[in-house]
Amino acid sequence: MKKHKVLIACKIFARELEAALPADEDIEIIWIDAALHADLPMLETELHRALTEKQGTDVDIRILFGSACHPDMCRLARRYGAGLAPVKNCIEAFCGDTVKKLEENRTMIMTPGWVRAWPDIMAALGWDDVDTRINFGIYDRILLLDPGLDPLTDEEILTFFDLTQVPIELESLDLSQFRETLSRILC
Repeated sequence: MKKHKVLIACKIFARELEAALPADEDIEIIWIDAALHADLPMLETELHRALTEKQGTDVDIRILFGSACHPDMCRLARRYGAGLAPVKNCIEAFCGDTVKKLEENRTMIMTPGWVRAWPDIMAALGWDDVDTRINFGIYDRILLLDPGLDPLTDEEILTFFDLTQVPIELESLDLSQFRETLSRILC
């Protein structure tokens, strides 16, 4: 008998997962807030909560986070017998091996989900606009990869540019690599 699948996923993947998840897959999704990347103890607490809730039930648990999203991500997955996405972070889930090339020349890669999550991340870090500009100051550009599912408005892009003071370039994101990442974790 086929086990029920549970996917514990970072909300950063919400739109893309809706678009890329195979229609014939019956998967329960437990969402974890993306801003928790800025609060590692809280991220670990939420992962433990989700994993504990499903542990011992007759389910197949998978984690759609990168191994580098938390220093103990691999240990957590092993402890609970959960499958972990075979990627370092969400950008690698979307881009595969091309991520290194895209990050050249002091480029930060983001998706619309990250731009929209940024106010919550700032709050979690206790940052104001100045802190954000200082921390983004190491970048020469932000490459915004957009799959076109829920594009940022011009106002959202301008607001983010005003916040970071880093030029933003848009590039279309094909979800084929993300579908491959999903296929590898869900098989």
